[in-house]
Amino acid sequence: MKNLKLVYGLGAFILAANLMSCEQDQLASADYSKQENAVSVEPGEVKLKLVDLPSPVKSYLETNYNGFVFLEAKKTTTTAGVNIFTVKFLLKFVPYEIKLDAEAKVLSIKKAGTPEYIVKEGELLETISTYLKANYIGYKFISAKKYENDKKIYFEVKIKNSTGGTVELKFDANGKILITNTNGQTVAILKESDLLPSITTYLKSKYTTYTLISAKKISKNGIISFELKIKTGNNTFEMKFNANGLITESSDQSLKSSPLTSTSIPTQILEYLKTNYAGYVFVSGEKAEKATGTFINIKIKQNSITYELRFDGSGMFLSVSGSNKTSEVKITLADLPSPASTYLKATFPQFVFLSGKKVTKNESITYVIKLKSGQKEYTITFDSSGKMLSNKRS
Repeated sequence: MKNLKLVYGLGAFILAANLMSCEQDQLASADYSKQENAVSVEPGEVKLKLVDLPSPVKSYLETNYNGFVFLEAKKTTTTAGVNIFTVKFLLKFVPYEIKLDAEAKVLSIKKAGTPEYIVKEGELLETISTYLKANYIGYKFISAKKYENDKKIYFEVKIKNSTGGTVELKFDANGKILITNTNGQTVAILKESDLLPSITTYLKSKYTTYTLISAKKISKNGIISFELKIKTGNNTFEMKFNANGLITESSDQSLKSSPLTSTSIPTQILEYLKTNYAGYVFVSGEKAEKATGTFINIKIKQNSITYELRFDGSGMFLSVSGSNKTSEVKITLADLPSPASTYLKATFPQFVFLSGKKVTKNESITYVIKLKSGQKEYTITFDSSGKMLSNKRS
């Protein structure tokens, strides 16, 4: 009976020691030597810290999973005396489990519990090899893997392009390209059903019939845009949209123009002219419909000076130019020189941007910003370098 108690006592002591060691491993794995915190799990298996792993294994992890968070590792020795290393870690909150030999040859990979299989260059689908050769002449193969997600098969391939940049590509089970990532820019191939409703609405309203040739979603430095190629009739057009699905560029240069008279000018534009150009004389007007949107151009005279003003389709002011070498262009805060932005942030920690314009007069440039801080409105003028010239409270 005494021996039985002794056995149970030793077992409890060993279990407590193992639990304490596990806590230490996660909290301060780099603070212990290879032997100090290696815990025997079962015959032939030893628990390791990140620093305990062979250099080739650590190098493989750092190269292929940059930014990973180490969780745990163990070394298993087979009956043939071969050491196998199993490493668990997180990458962007996704759990991985990889088994490698001492030379960092990958034996198996699990991503979020799903197995991944290493694919050699000669084992790539013919469609993938053809795509790489056509789009990345002179590329160098780095690695490839095959895995299943949501009952669908995918391939991920990593290469170096001709300039030495690393490119990561994702293909479906048939070798059709889905996503590319290079130099921090991610490009995802979209189906027509993946398009934003605003993009679909634009295409249907602009073109009676069209065929979508290709669509891409591009993300770089946190900025998202969409690039499309369509065919309508005998014409093929390329166009770009912003993150909200508003068109910004188009190769469709077709223009539908209709004249405006002094009595058919939209009310909002008429009020703008009366407020900013008192006593003006109307010269001509035009409503121009382009692929990138509808614009309204108005020409007037005031005090022997001819002005040409541009508004968007809803009547919002965009720009003005005059025969006395003056022009005004609507801008946002992002268009300001850096010193001007710094001044605004320091002087008005919390403000509401009302409007901004870039004014060119006799080749001299100024920036005029209107904002609201608290209950007061301010008009601030900066020179071309962003130096504050005046700050008026209205």
